[in-house]
Amino acid sequence: MIRCACLLVEQDQRILLVRVRDNTPWYLPGGTIEVGESDEATLIREIGEELGVEIDASSVSHATCIVGPAYGRNDEVELNCYTARWEGEIRAQAEISELGWFGPDDRAKVAPAVKLLFDELWRKVA
Repeated sequence: MIRCACLLVEQDQRILLVRVRDNTPWYLPGGTIEVGESDEATLIREIGEELGVEIDASSVSHATCIVGPAYGRNDEVELNCYTARWEGEIRAQAEISELGWFGPDDRAKVAPAVKLLFDELWRKVA
């Protein structure tokens, strides 16, 4: 099982997603939780690296946890999703090649586990 801490940013029935190294599917911003690292520490580190903003640690709040198939791997991924406030302007950096906002109609464009998040967020819309 691949465990990840992810930032869930929802606005106007859309969520912020990223593309990594020009891969086809879109993912939640965040990354793999390292051995001995807390979810919150991973979230702060990964979002700083990927989006260039500083997460306010006191604002980190657990939103949901999604377990589903990992894209391109014979494994499952656990997406520990958090909301948080941050300082700075979000911009793609490091391995992130692009940012985008996606809603219920964009389900086909996202990684398999993110599709499960779409189902949870918008089950009444679909």
